[in-house]
Amino acid sequence: MLIAERFIDDLVRIHGKHPISTDGGTWYPQACRFMKLDHHVHSSLEKSLIERTMQYIKDRT
Repeated sequence: MLIAERFIDDLVRIHGKHPISTDGGTWYPQACRFMKLDHHVHSSLEKSLIERTMQYIKDRT
């Protein structure tokens, strides 16, 4: 969790506070709660759609 917290903290310093969306890693919800950030876990369907979209983008570039 400490590594996730440091990673998120670095992102917040660079980009400001925004909601965090993850794939369900057990360490992210706790880190987000500690840092008082909104946290959203993607469902399996959302993850599939995101992966498919990213693959499409990669194939086109």
